[in-house]
Amino acid sequence: MIFNQKGGYMAALSYFWSMTIKSFHIATLHRGRYMLLLLAGVCLVTAIASRLPISEIAKILVVLVSLPLLIFCSTRWSKNDSVWTIQDGKIMIQFKNQQADSFPLNDIKYLRNVPRSGGNLMLFFFRKDKTPKRYWRNKLFEKADDLDALVHAIKQEGIEYYYM
Repeated sequence: MIFNQKGGYMAALSYFWSMTIKSFHIATLHRGRYMLLLLAGVCLVTAIASRLPISEIAKILVVLVSLPLLIFCSTRWSKNDSVWTIQDGKIMIQFKNQQADSFPLNDIKYLRNVPRSGGNLMLFFFRKDKTPKRYWRNKLFEKADDLDALVHAIKQEGIEYYYM
């Protein structure tokens, strides 16, 4: 029996943490595409608004009112969900666009999780490389993902974790 009244959810969770294959769904974002779409959208709306025969204050309001729609569209078109798997001493990341990334857990010096307004920047620092690997987690217009469980599993593997 996985869940019991005495141990509660922790007993159920400890059963799953002892599994050898751990997979987590993370709502990642292609950050370069997101920024390009957002900035191009703002430039396009600004160029169109500047040509309208209305007052300057109305032009500014048109651009400001368009920002939520631009953020929504940029986020939707830059979405790149991923599945993170911890198995056999490696982290494997499979993205929706068929790209994959993997690296051994032994090579990771520490993980830094930097919260941002629309998500998190997750930085993996390595023992040999000076340049960290960056992954953008998206929280805008998304359902909850498995970030907390992923962080817990990474900590269980003995990797230092910093929430900045």
